[in-house]
Amino acid sequence: MTAIIKLDLQGVVFPLNLLKCKWALKEMQVGDVLEVKLMDRDVVTDLLTIVGRSADGVVYQEEKQGAVCIGIKKGAALKFNG
Repeated sequence: MTAIIKLDLQGVVFPLNLLKCKWALKEMQVGDVLEVKLMDRDVVTDLLTIVGRSADGVVYQEEKQGAVCIGIKKGAALKFNG
């Protein structure tokens, strides 16, 4: 069963917010979704870049009440061999 874990990082300073996201993903099972809520647009950009380079994938990104919510699915990225 896929779990959805919510992580509210509004007000958490950089780089602690990215570290907390990394720690949460590390504890999750493949297929689980981490919903991260952020206010800082620069951190959103950084997080999207980091996830894009990982084995995980962004499944949605939306604005809710002035914050950006990003859904990250553990192990969702496709890796291509050359």
